[in-house]
Amino acid sequence: MKFVFFKRPTHKRFHYKPRYWDPEAEALEKRKRDLEGYSGNDRSVKEMQEDLRSQMGLRWKRRHTSNDAGQSNKWIKIFIYALVIFFGIYFIFFTGFINNLVRFFTE
Repeated sequence: MKFVFFKRPTHKRFHYKPRYWDPEAEALEKRKRDLEGYSGNDRSVKEMQEDLRSQMGLRWKRRHTSNDAGQSNKWIKIFIYALVIFFGIYFIFFTGFINNLVRFFTE
């Protein structure tokens, strides 16, 4: 009988499924692309670059349009907070409400 104090790691099992490569089907696809007007990899690379540029532009526009609305909303909140603080300070220091309140509770 064998005693093991620590759990030993087991070997990793991989489930590899080989892919089938059909050179005839690949040649047929290449001929179809050539007949449709594609000139090989140069055309597809250019198309991919244009697609990436348009996607980046859309993301940039979406990000900046949402931020513009958020920026104006942020400034409105700051302005409202400043008004509340200003009126609070005015109310405490320049009116007699606090003095009357203290006098009410001490008498």
